[in-house]
Formats: sequence, structure tokens, C-alpha cells
Amino acid sequence: MKNLFKQIGKALGYFAVYFSCMNIVDLIAGFVWGYMKGAELRAMGMSSEEAMAAFQTVKDGYRGISMLIGALLTLLVFFIIEKVKKTSLAKETDMKMVTGKQLGLTVVGALGGMFFLNFMLNILPIPKELIGDLSSGMSSLTSYPFWLAIIVNAILIPILEEVVFRGYLFSRLGKAMPAVVAAIISSVVFGLCHGGLVWAIWAGVVGLIICVVRVKTGSIIPGMIFHIIMNTFGMVVSYFPVLEKLNNVGMYVLTIAGGILLAVYIVGILMDKGSSQNKAEVKVV
Repeated sequence: MKNLFKQIGKALGYFAVYFSCMNIVDLIAGFVWGYMKGAELRAMGMSSEEAMAAFQTVKDGYRGISMLIGALLTLLVFFIIEKVKKTSLAKETDMKMVTGKQLGLTVVGALGGMFFLNFMLNILPIPKELIGDLSSGMSSLTSYPFWLAIIVNAILIPILEEVVFRGYLFSRLGKAMPAVVAAIISSVVFGLCHGGLVWAIWAGVVGLIICVVRVKTGSIIPGMIFHIIMNTFGMVVSYFPVLEKLNNVGMYVLTIAGGILLAVYIVGILMDKGSSQNKAEVKVV
């Protein structure tokens, strides 16, 4: 029982660092932008409602920069914490080299997952208001230039989230409880951090898949790759409506094909005899 509370405390501590850094940066950015733009908006003779709407537009515009700074700050704090403990971020979060087969399977799985998991949102009978909640959440992540969205949402945030949720939370909880329970808890928290109900469930499912990969490979690197590919797909189709002309038949075909690839990935990882447990850690510089 003592170990349980100890590991939960560690997991909460690391999560608190992540949550605090990301939100503090966002609050500071909001204050700075509000101060800079407030006088300008008032000078334009806007009503309070118009000023609030204009400020929200400005806020959406700086969101990408604040997320970039927040993510880098969080990783820096984690790096410093591990240095003070005389260890490394790579070691504590299991950034280990994996086999070429595992990397190949991960790419296949991510390609399948991006079609299957995304198109299932259109196929399932989900209430429009819930889909609207998902759409509004996505729109807030695409309110800044595409190049910034790729750097932040498609690359940096997936790396940070894998460090936090599979590197710290899942591994700490897994030291005090069955891996299945640790995977469910960490994935639920991961989902809740993504906002509305549909988005939370979607992210939670992705989190569970990555936890399976994390257990079988002993590394968070495949999860990072899976996450990056999934998010890159989301950003591309959000900025460039390349799939709008896709008919129902095409959607069903891609969904089935994606599901097959995702299943091949999961089965392949589960059956893979290779292990990265004894391989050298990835150096963080």
C-alpha cells in the first residue's frame, strides 16, 4: 500500500509539472496580449461584446506560440528535474531504441489508425452537438499558420504527451498496480485532457493502443511515432480539405483498410519476440 501511494504521488507530481507549465504560459500570454490589445480595441470604439470577440480571435492567433513555449518549458523542467536526480529524461521515461520491425509496424499501424479512428467518427451515429464540440476543439488548434501547427501540434505536443502520459504516468502507476489498470487510468486522464466527450473517448482509445505498444516494446519511441503520424494527418486534413470530395464508398473502404492495418499492427506488436529492454537509451542533449 505504501508503494501504491508513493507511485501515485510521483505520477501526480509529474502531471502537475506538465499541467502547471502549459497553463501558466497560456495565462501569461493571455495577460500580455490582453494588455497590448485592450487599449487598441477600446480606441477603435468597439462595444464590450465586439471587443471580446476580437480578443478571442487574437487569443486563438497566439495559442500556437503559447503552446510551443509551454511544451518546451515543460520538457526543460523535466530535463532539469532528472539532472538534479542524477539521472536522465530518457532513462526515466524509457526512451529506448527499438527494432526496425517494431518501427515498421508502428508506421503501418499509424497509417491504418489515422483512417480507421478518424473516419469512424463520421460513420458512427454520434449526435451532431457532440461532433460540433469536437470540431470547435479542432478549430482552436488550426487558428494559426500551418507550419506552426505542424511543429507544435503534429511534432512537439505528441512528444511531450508521450513523455508525460506513457513515460511518467503509465510507468509510475505500473510499478504499483497491474499494467491493465495503469493503462486504463493513464488513458482516461489523457482523454480528459483533450476536452469534450467525443474527443476524450477518441484520445483515450489512442492512449490505450499506445500503452499496449509501450508494454511490448519497453519504449515510448514507437508511441511517439504513432502519435506524430496521427496528429500530422489531423493537421493536414484540417488545413487542406483533401477528403471533402470522398464519397461514402471511399470512406468505408479506407475505414476497413485502416482497421485491418491497425489490427495487423497490434497483433504484430503482441506477437513480436524482439525486446528493447536491454538496448541503450536514447541520449537527450
